Amino acid sequence: MRVNFRKIGFVGSLLIILGLTFFSQQVFVSNAQAADKASMRLHWKASGMHVPFIVAMDQGYFKAENIDITVKEGAGSTATVKLMGANKDTFGMAGTNVIVKGVARGMPIIQVAVVEASKRQGVLSKPEAGIQSPKDLIGKTIAGSGSGTSDIFNAFLSANNIPVDKVTYLAAGRARLEAVAAGRADGSLGLGLDDIVRLKGMGIASPQLLEFGKWGVPDHGDGIITNLDTVKNNPDLIRRFIRAYIRGVNYTFMDFERAADITKKHFPMAKKEHLVVQLTNLKWLFPPPLGYQEPDVIEAVRDMTAKYGGIPGAKDMPLSKFYTNEFLPKN
Repeated sequence: MRVNFRKIGFVGSLLIILGLTFFSQQVFVSNAQAADKASMRLHWKASGMHVPFIVAMDQGYFKAENIDITVKEGAGSTATVKLMGANKDTFGMAGTNVIVKGVARGMPIIQVAVVEASKRQGVLSKPEAGIQSPKDLIGKTIAGSGSGTSDIFNAFLSANNIPVDKVTYLAAGRARLEAVAAGRADGSLGLGLDDIVRLKGMGIASPQLLEFGKWGVPDHGDGIITNLDTVKNNPDLIRRFIRAYIRGVNYTFMDFERAADITKKHFPMAKKEHLVVQLTNLKWLFPPPLGYQEPDVIEAVRDMTAKYGGIPGAKDMPLSKFYTNEFLPKN
């Protein structure tokens, strides 16, 4: 049965986080043992959902797990998945829909934990654009980056019987939100968690969100991925990485302001006020227990990929090809 995350109180969720993380406060490692060098590739510029990784690096949680970590910003889920498929980074973060599609296409990757249960993907717009339902997209220009949310847009249109040629897609890259603010597009593909905050910072007082998850597209979030070579050759590294990440989540939710300051120290272009608001929105969407992946979510995304993603054979692939919960803490 799928958990309704939005109905779990923050205090209850925090207790779960504490229960999962306190057991791993320190890992004793022989001084003679060299630390594992590892890299973590984010799926975009540093934002709220990335903060726990950055905090875990700054506070020495990865070091305590004998991991010498480097956290790198990304250029979208699609780019991160390609890098992970080529084994260019040790770990990555990407939209679950993009990860599933990559696996279905034969990439040697697997999702080992989920970050947030939902990232509220959809079309963001100014109120005057009048985009309240899928049919309102007909005749509109919608900007996208060409990555994770753009990848699911055609599935959303197909699920709602909107002809693709009735909607103009503007390939705007990183400037997709700016295209809306400047009036070059009626809406932008993006995330309710992060991009509403950014649009407000661009002077749009009340951004609207047409959320895919409410219109026939499986609601899902982002996942942590690794290459199958890492699973085969160093599975304990994955377990230690996730333990450190969980401690980073715990620290982050104990003090949003401090966590935002830490993030800005490492990634100066990040805006503290945006990070704090994003974290406030995210706190309800971290799954208990942390990292746990619901099989029915993976199945729904797999089936969507088969139906709308041009990979019908994905339907016959076992779910174990796409994800595993075996590296999460057992208690």
